[in-house]
Amino acid sequence: MRDREATGVRAHELLAPSEGALRVKLCGMSRDEDIAAVNDAGPDLCGFVINFPRSPRSVSPESLGRLVGELDETILAVGVFVDQPATFVAQVAHDLVDVVQLHGSERNSYITRLRTLTDAPIIQAFRVRTNADVMRANASFADLVLLDNGWGTGRSFDWSLIGGIRRPFMLAGGLTADNVAGAVGALSPWGVDMSSGIETDGRKDPQKIKAATQAARGALR
Repeated sequence: MRDREATGVRAHELLAPSEGALRVKLCGMSRDEDIAAVNDAGPDLCGFVINFPRSPRSVSPESLGRLVGELDETILAVGVFVDQPATFVAQVAHDLVDVVQLHGSERNSYITRLRTLTDAPIIQAFRVRTNADVMRANASFADLVLLDNGWGTGRSFDWSLIGGIRRPFMLAGGLTADNVAGAVGALSPWGVDMSSGIETDGRKDPQKIKAATQAARGALR
C-alpha cells in the first residue's frame, strides 16, 4: 500500500523549481499492463484522466484506486480533471492521487477555492494557440503550468510562442522518443508530458513508454 503521507511530501518537493533536473510525466494510463510498463520505465509522475468520457483514456475513481495501488511508490500519481467540482477533485486528491492537474476552463477563483479543500500541488494545463494563452499561463495561480496543443492530438503547438513564458512549465503535445530530447534542448522546460506519443493504435505501448522515458532522461546529459 502506498504511503500517502510520504508521497504527499515528495509531491511538493518535486514540483519545487530546480536547476539541471528534468521531470518526466507519462499520462493517460488506464490498464493494469500500462502501470506495469510505467513501473518498469520509472518516470517521475504518472497521470490518470478521471471521469472524462470524451477521452478513451478516462478511468472511474474505482478503477483509479486499483491502478494507483499498483503504481510504484517512487512515482507520483497525478489526477487529471476537466471542469470537475472542486469538492470532487479534493476528495480524489485526499484519497488517491498526489498531484492535481486541471485540464479544463478552470479560473484562478477555482484554484483559490480548491486550495481551501486540499494541499495537493496543482498543475494547470493551457492549450496554446496565441500569445494570449501564454499570458494566461503566466498569470495562473497553479503551482506549475503545462503548455499543450490540446487533448491527446498527438501534435505539437507553435513552440515559438514559448518565448513569452515567465515561469517553469511542463511541455506536452506530440512528444515522442524521437523528438523529446530535441524539444528539451531547444525549450528548457521544467518537465515533459507524454501520452499519445507512447501509444500504438490508441493503446499504451511498453516499448515506446520505456524508449521515451529514456530519451527524456538522457536529454540533459
